Amino acid sequence: MPEPRHTAIALHAVGQALHRRGQHAQALAHYRRALALQRRLAGSVHPHTASTLTAIGQILHAQGNHSEALEHHRQALALKREYLGPGHIYTAFTLFDLGQTLQALEQKTEALASFARALTVQQKLLGPQHPRTIATQRAIAEILQSQGHFAEALTYARSALAGLQQLHGEHSPRQGPLLASIGQILYQQGQHGESVATLRRALEHLANLRGPLHDDTLAVQLDLGRALHRQGDARAALVAFQDNLDGLRSSAGSDHPRVAGTLNAIGQVHYSEGNFKAALEHYHQALEIRQRTLGPDHWQTATSRFNCGTAMRELGDPWGLNEMQSAADTLERLLGPTHPHVLATRSWLR
Repeated sequence: MPEPRHTAIALHAVGQALHRRGQHAQALAHYRRALALQRRLAGSVHPHTASTLTAIGQILHAQGNHSEALEHHRQALALKREYLGPGHIYTAFTLFDLGQTLQALEQKTEALASFARALTVQQKLLGPQHPRTIATQRAIAEILQSQGHFAEALTYARSALAGLQQLHGEHSPRQGPLLASIGQILYQQGQHGESVATLRRALEHLANLRGPLHDDTLAVQLDLGRALHRQGDARAALVAFQDNLDGLRSSAGSDHPRVAGTLNAIGQVHYSEGNFKAALEHYHQALEIRQRTLGPDHWQTATSRFNCGTAMRELGDPWGLNEMQSAADTLERLLGPTHPHVLATRSWLR
């Protein structure tokens, strides 16, 4: 009979093999058995215990069990800091894992601090061109963007892009997702011309990397249409939105809620151009999809009702204002009186 220490090592190794094959439930069971043996043999403080805690945390995170994953990552980090030190690369890896789980739990301030500590070690030991350094910079940029710190987010995203281009070449399609993020940040900063140019590059790379009908490609196509619209190029915006609409219908079907979102965006372009009949047609198509897929009491359905009302009012239909008022009341009931979307809607009724 093998020694318990060897059994724990074997269980961990089997867990790793299963993990690599994507058999998460089986891997988790082996890791848990290994962890129980490790703790019985060496107590709760041992480098092998830290490795198993990390592996369990990664699987739990992948399964969406973020609260339990967080506890395992915290335990692993404490052990690695004690045995390896705060400047060890494995400690940095666990800081990154911890940051991802904290981000998933919407604990963004703590996640940002964890990513920042990981990045300091990664830049020193791995350099700016290493995939893990790039991934951490991207994670930091994502959080900063979500917090409205666009200038800082842009700095990290561009640093990640520079590292990726040095690693894979300036024409590598792998830069598509990062270019998309940069394009979105520029859009949020109001730099619409630069946003359009960046999103066009992102769209080209993503189409080559993941295909023209991939969700990421279609999402950038929609962002490009919005940036073009803000730039004042209604014709180009409509082309981008129509391409997006065709792609969504091919990949997700004509009744998908995302199709309604694009129809709504097309309606907004027509509305801004004074073509209220075309706007109403697209708003109504979006409304029908949302009523079928989301139900009549969803805030997006109410938004489509409100949009229809705006176009009806411009076309001289006396029911337009009534529909706007009714939809605004529904939105307030669903989202609350102080929600930004409700306040923006109410401003149209003044």
